[in-house]
Amino acid sequence: MSSFNLQEFFTEVSLFSNMDKNEIEQITKICVERSFEKGKTIFYEQDQGTSFYLILSGQVKIVMMSNDGREHTLGVLKEKDFFGEVSMLDGQPRSATAIALSDVKTVTLNRDEFHKILKDNPEMIIKIMYVLCKRLRHADKHVESLAFLTATGRVARTINNLADEIGVKDNLKVVINHNMTRQDFANIAGTSRETFTRVIMDFQDEGLLEIDKNKIVVIDKKELQKRVQ
Repeated sequence: MSSFNLQEFFTEVSLFSNMDKNEIEQITKICVERSFEKGKTIFYEQDQGTSFYLILSGQVKIVMMSNDGREHTLGVLKEKDFFGEVSMLDGQPRSATAIALSDVKTVTLNRDEFHKILKDNPEMIIKIMYVLCKRLRHADKHVESLAFLTATGRVARTINNLADEIGVKDNLKVVINHNMTRQDFANIAGTSRETFTRVIMDFQDEGLLEIDKNKIVVIDKKELQKRVQ
């Protein structure tokens, strides 16, 4: 990607959307493009975090593993999303594992080089903190969902959130193209695979969803939102 196109791309990434042209130009100078094949682990939980990633294309799954080997999916990221920023900022080991759900292209920012830019431009820190606080609030909502919602409500919220995050509008419908298994969806919703499957089949029977391989079509998003309880 050319320097000009990369700068234009950065203006559309939420983490940098509040930055001015000079700030973005400094950041793009330290970027390195990297590619990962479908199924490739980009980094593992507890790896040392020396950089963070911005997705140019493809989808990335962020997961945590329990001591008994069970996987909990924290979220699915798409083009213009970012990940790995926490370890890059605080220097601590990775708190989760990142896996390419499809062929993925990214740009990476090295921790030491990025810290130098922040030290020279302290106002950028405030702008980044604002975006990270929004992400933390989103994480709080996920914890609330796991703690207080019924299984049906958790599945409904999961589908609605994915519609907002990676969905494509098609008139009144929202199309969620994905590379996830039913188990991946169940992990995000905090249910068993069997429960997740039963609930989405019920939603399909009620005319709220259409389900196909690697695709979920949300037909009635407002009605689906009412099931978040």
